[in-house]
Amino acid sequence: MRVPNSGPLAAKDNLVKASQEAERLGFDTVWVHDHVVWSSEMHKHHISSGAHEALTEDQEANFFESLTTLAYLAAETKTIQLGVACLVMPCRNPVYAAKQTATLDCLCNGRLIVGVGLGSKATRESNEFDVFGVPMKGRGYRTDEYIKAMKAVWTQPLASFEGKHISFKNAEVYPKPVQKPHPPVWVGGWMDQAAVRAGRYGEGWIPGWLSPKEMKRGCEILAQAAKERHRDPSKITIAVEKLAAIGRSRDDALNLALPTIRTSTNSYERDVESIQFALDRH
Repeated sequence: MRVPNSGPLAAKDNLVKASQEAERLGFDTVWVHDHVVWSSEMHKHHISSGAHEALTEDQEANFFESLTTLAYLAAETKTIQLGVACLVMPCRNPVYAAKQTATLDCLCNGRLIVGVGLGSKATRESNEFDVFGVPMKGRGYRTDEYIKAMKAVWTQPLASFEGKHISFKNAEVYPKPVQKPHPPVWVGGWMDQAAVRAGRYGEGWIPGWLSPKEMKRGCEILAQAAKERHRDPSKITIAVEKLAAIGRSRDDALNLALPTIRTSTNSYERDVESIQFALDRH
């Protein structure tokens, strides 16, 4: 379940209450997402937590930094897993990100899931790459390198890595994470290449906005990529990111969801197809 580190409900008390209630109800994981640059206009049109109806004219475009937020929630929860979906990996230094996430894994006693991605439509709209001075071209290869570099830092006493975008030798970076060999890395993205990346380097895959048919195809692509690297695809977790609304009936829930889906994505028909598919099966 995603908790509101952005959107109309983004506030410290809401983050804590939602996380603790999710833990009480038996949810596996609470999630935050990740952007550094976030405009007031985007605040109105990219709602990942909360609802369109909760927007007000005088709200600031709060977007709490993802890893800092999870560190806070680690102290406010006991057993629930803590995930970020997903770090905008090309805009993060992988050595520093590895140290941050290893520290966080220690603070939460091994409850961390590290989601990584290339950046979304929102990343482009916010000019986040320009702000960080990172070219968008080649961000896929950069992300591949950064994943491997982070794993080197997590697992090697004296970490070394050589790549096109990041190179270092004999970096002694501690603490090491509680989870061995490292926290699970879940790759975000719904394009074919994201499924390939998850199959090659990830312990999980987090697509969004896919129909059941598209999801099946993506899983097949992931499995093939994993087998080519002599990895067992059955060991890679598949997680689907979906919006949800609670209502007194199917129609009520769907009517509650549609305004926010329209506001947030401009492609709500695909999600409605998936929601209806799930409803028809129950």
